[in-house]
Amino acid sequence: MNAHIINLLAEPTDLALPLSQLGEGAYFDLASHRLFWVDIEGKTIQVLNLVSKAHSGWTLTKKVTFAVPNDGRMLVCLEDGVYDYDPQTGEETAIATLSLPRDHRLNDGKVSPEGRLWVGTIDTSDHPSETAGLYKLDDNNLELVERGYENANGKAWSADGTIMYHADTARSTIWQYDYEPQSGKLSGKREFVVVDNRNPDGLCADDHGRVYAAIYGGARIDVFEPDGRRIAVVAVPVPNPTSCTFATGEPNMLYITTAYDGMDDDERAIYPLAGAMFSADLSPYAIPSPPVAPNTSPVR
Repeated sequence: MNAHIINLLAEPTDLALPLSQLGEGAYFDLASHRLFWVDIEGKTIQVLNLVSKAHSGWTLTKKVTFAVPNDGRMLVCLEDGVYDYDPQTGEETAIATLSLPRDHRLNDGKVSPEGRLWVGTIDTSDHPSETAGLYKLDDNNLELVERGYENANGKAWSADGTIMYHADTARSTIWQYDYEPQSGKLSGKREFVVVDNRNPDGLCADDHGRVYAAIYGGARIDVFEPDGRRIAVVAVPVPNPTSCTFATGEPNMLYITTAYDGMDDDERAIYPLAGAMFSADLSPYAIPSPPVAPNTSPVR
């Protein structure tokens, strides 16, 4: 490995937390000091209060790919669309749904700095085709922004909100766009990085413009400068990191979801922590980006 690359290590956050078959959607809510993530295959939302260390979980009726707090309820991405979820009653109310081809579902979601929900779709068949896409939620409608993906995955924004990044997992590529916050319009698509035949999954960014990419199957988080140079690696002691997020107020802690999906019994025995939540203390190396303003609901 390049001698100039900084090497860091992630450790389990809390061994008492449940393992996720397909952990995803790491999101930190500053207003409540809570860390949200989902187990897509387990159809569950997990929440950890980083102050009290209290943990809560909810099981939904469909696969859930992303969840954020929204005025006392939750805005969630289920396999066929975006829903309002009431954790008190378990009620799931459709906001915007899609009629997707067979073996397709919604995938990783992310709220942009101005509060707009973005979500991709994925073809989960054994022989996927480029029939998935990237969507944004506007006025109770999931608008198709870009098509031609097998797996439209993680997203991140620069600190000033004018650059968007998007992980094209099947092509081992992270794309970069100019982003117009008021309209959510993308332009100027260009290649940011190609990740050596690996699978970039969830993304996040810091105040210095660095992009953090969970490398599924690569047991690591790659850290890139705005010019695409890889400058650091956070080693994760399980094969499949899936998403990552910073927790403002903590000493630059990077939280990382992982998965054991697709691992056989022998692999599970070698990696008993596959599916756990991990964290890495990056201070004073990184300064996290500001999260969405407290109590700011995603645009509908």
